[in-house]
Amino acid sequence: MTWHIVADTSCDLFTLEGTEGKIDFATIPFTIRIGEKEFVDDEHISIEDMLTANENHSEPGQTACPSPEDWREKFSASGPVLAFTISSALSGSYNSACTAKTMILEEEPEKQIAVIDSRANGPEITLLIMKAKEMILAGKSFERIEDALVREAEKVHTVFALSSYRNLIKAGRVGRLAGFIAGRLGFWGIGVGSDAGEIEVCGKARGNKGMIRFLVEKIRETGLAGKEIRVNHCRNREDAELLRERLEAAFPGVRVILAQTRGLDSFYAERSGLIVAF
Repeated sequence: MTWHIVADTSCDLFTLEGTEGKIDFATIPFTIRIGEKEFVDDEHISIEDMLTANENHSEPGQTACPSPEDWREKFSASGPVLAFTISSALSGSYNSACTAKTMILEEEPEKQIAVIDSRANGPEITLLIMKAKEMILAGKSFERIEDALVREAEKVHTVFALSSYRNLIKAGRVGRLAGFIAGRLGFWGIGVGSDAGEIEVCGKARGNKGMIRFLVEKIRETGLAGKEIRVNHCRNREDAELLRERLEAAFPGVRVILAQTRGLDSFYAERSGLIVAF
């Protein structure tokens, strides 16, 4: 039996390794429109072109989530399906996936489909997917895996550092005053994913080193959910590497994994942004 793990592209993953032929992994792209240009968040997208177009365009860009039909196509494959979406508080992707699930179950009432609202994005979804993979390979039942993933989504945390909140402000994801204060020249805005899956600006830091200190202390204050921290960055490997070094020193025995953001998270994190799940 082949399991199917499906996620929208807010997960920032392209592939899922070590599945031992038991798991098929696929992502469903968001689309990003900036002026007359449309960028599909698949393996062919040029992140650099998208970022440059956004930086040079005065009007707000727009994003579109996968449609129910996009999800339905993936859900129709034979075998159990685990689907992961960006926070339902930030996008309609979760609702689209739930609609697709209902459509499939009307035709196949016995079909096993779980749609997990990550209440986050990026690296937190990756942590949930890795948990799902681990449990599938361990031979756990569908019901047990679904229950564990819902509980895991409540335990994992997200914190991020952005040098610009322009796109989040335009999209109404954060207040203008909070974004302005956090995004002043030379400052980084530090934010967290709330329990409701929304974005909250919780402070600011001056300079890159100050930002990294703030992140480490915020993670220490919140507490780790496990022994792995994921750091996704938008064209900022240097700060991501320095953050990994500081995290490994602060939390001995913790594994820190770096990755680049895909299109959607690059659009909202903007150039140099860091998103951390722990």
